[in-house]
This record gives sequence, C-alpha cells and structure tokens, in this order.
Amino acid sequence: MSHFAENTYWIAVAHLPGWKVERINRFIIRVTHENQMSWSDFFALEKKVWKEVFAFSDKELGDLENVRNELPKLAFIAEQLTNEGFIMIPLNAQEYPQVLKENLKTRHAPPVVYIKGRKGMLQEDAVAIVGSRKAGQAALDFTSKVAVKCATESKVVVSGFAKGVDKQALESTLEAGGKSIIVLPQGILTFQSGFKKYYEAIAGGDVLVLSTFFPKAGWDVGLAMARNIIIYGLAKEIYVAESETRGGTWEGAMAGLKRGRNIYTRLPKPQEKNANLKLLEFGAIAVDDNGNATAPPRPLPARLFESSDAVGVSEDQGRFESGENVRHVEEEILRLLEKGAYSSREILLALNLDMDGRKISRFLKNHPGVKTTGDKPLRYTRNDQTTLF
Repeated sequence: MSHFAENTYWIAVAHLPGWKVERINRFIIRVTHENQMSWSDFFALEKKVWKEVFAFSDKELGDLENVRNELPKLAFIAEQLTNEGFIMIPLNAQEYPQVLKENLKTRHAPPVVYIKGRKGMLQEDAVAIVGSRKAGQAALDFTSKVAVKCATESKVVVSGFAKGVDKQALESTLEAGGKSIIVLPQGILTFQSGFKKYYEAIAGGDVLVLSTFFPKAGWDVGLAMARNIIIYGLAKEIYVAESETRGGTWEGAMAGLKRGRNIYTRLPKPQEKNANLKLLEFGAIAVDDNGNATAPPRPLPARLFESSDAVGVSEDQGRFESGENVRHVEEEILRLLEKGAYSSREILLALNLDMDGRKISRFLKNHPGVKTTGDKPLRYTRNDQTTLF
C-alpha cells in the first residue's frame, strides 16, 4: 500500500465519530497487531465479515460503513497534508512518541499525531509548564525562569499555545535559545497564522507544532481540554505555575497525581489567591520561584478506597482490616492480574477479600496498566507487553 493511501485510512480510523480514544486504540490493536491486517484489507471486507470476525455493534458497523464511503474525501486531506510538508505518525509507527504510550496508555494515547517540524524532538526529554490563562506576574516570572532553565539543560518545553503561562513558556524558551513543542487545540491545517509567525523557528528545528485532532478542525473548548491531556502526556516533568480549582490545569494535575506522577507546583506567596496549595495537599511537590523542590515528594493518598471504607483480609494472614492495608491490597490485585484474566468476583475469591466488588471494578477500569478482555462477566488483566502499548 502506498504511503499516501495508508495516511488516508489512518485519518479515517483515528477520528471515527462518537468513538472514544480507548475504543479506537483497541480497534487498531485488534486489526493491525493481533490480526496483522492492513487497512486496505480491512476496509475491503464486507460488512457481514466485520460483524462475524470483530463482533462490532450495529452502531459501530454503521460508523465504519460511513467512514468507508468518506475515504475519497479524506484522500484530498491526506494529499494536502503531504503537499504542505506535514507528517503523520500513527500509533504503530516506530517514530510514535514512546512517552505518550507510557504516560497515557491505551485509554488516552492519540491514535495519530500530526506534526510540522523536526520530528526527532518527540524523542527528547520534555518538560511541561502549565498554568492559568489569567496567571499573575509571580506565575509568569516563575514560568520564564523554568523555561530558561530547561533551555540551558537542553530539555524541550511543551506549550499549549494559550494566553498566559503557555505563551510565556514558549516565548521565554525561544528567547533563551531553547526548543519547544506547540500542542494545538485545533486541527493542524487551521494554524496557518502560527506557521507564518514561527516559520524560522520551525525551519531551524527549534519549534515543533503538533495536533492530534482532525486536520481541519477549528478551535473548540472541548479540544482545548483534550489538548491538555497531550501536553501532560508528552512531558517527563510537569511544573504548575498557577492553577485554579477547575479547568485544564487543575484536571491535568489531578489526573497526573492519581497516576503517581510527580507534579512540581510553585509555592504561592501568602497574598496570592489560587489553588496551588490545594494541589500540594493532594501530593504535588512544592518548588520555589526557580523551580527547585523545597521538600522531598510526599506519598500519595490511597486510591482504591477511603480509609473508612478499606477492608482487608483476615488477621491470621498478616493483614488487617484498615486503610493502612489499601496499598497492599492494590499491589496484590495487580500481581494476580499478571497471571491471567479475572472477574471482580474471582479476584475477591482468589485473594480472600471481604469488600464490595464494585469498588475493585472501578479501581481496575481507571488503572492505566489494566485492560478488559470483553468476556462476560467482564474480566481484567494486565496490559500485554507484546501489544502496541
């Protein structure tokens, strides 16, 4: 299959209407990895074969049929991307950023990334500096200092290209001779004014522009929120300059903390009104105005239950019915799943646990290292290391 035709199929698959990212990724894994099929072979199959082999729902079959009919239109977009020098990197390509797979897993890793610039930048260590659009001067000064520090350490700064902290991070990085990735809240073909402004930096290898959305999608608040996930996913280090108690910065930081990531958060001045202290209470690492940690990382709170809900197993097995046992229970469950696929009831029986199976199900569904098998009853297992992830 030609590279041009392959890109057409990937555009179709990556943006299936109404499909969540995880569903698309599992579909990709099923077709390209488990069945070793090309997209041209897949779309050449009859609808009844799709249903028999892949057990798609009626809605999914309809979506795939509609996309198949749209392939000629999508071919024009694939051609435009190629002619204008954009690069498409699908999930199964060697150039796909490994850091995205590691941080976002099957649930959130984008099926395709569209870029313009030096693609090798995606393999370099990156730092995200995030914060409010209406950040105060203290947050902007902090952003500039961390950006300059990253530039001197040859680390890439990831920016969301929004007002406030994002723009400050980008401009300070470039002024210091550093490198930056701009993550767009829109399709990459709609960023023409930005390409003109940063043409020299892109051509010189200092700026990479990246989007994960349909190439012709305009700016949208929903895309802006989804873009924040990619910013956090690309970064090995995350610095919060200023956060409110809601919005993209807050949600991204909280999601990172739940996944056990280190979130470096600026210690605010006494007169400041923001949510930085709240993030520190939830386990973020306090840093000074220069981005240096003021204390070692604090242990995260238990994730599976509140302490009042946690119930362990019998005392004669060396474990007690208290919140102190939560971590141990989680680790035992995850170790069990390395051996195979188990339903929540089977987990309870195998580990002799006296607790609500629904809590175990919620924990496993939200765990990035766990996948479901699709059997009935629903079974859980660890992500197979031989898959794309």
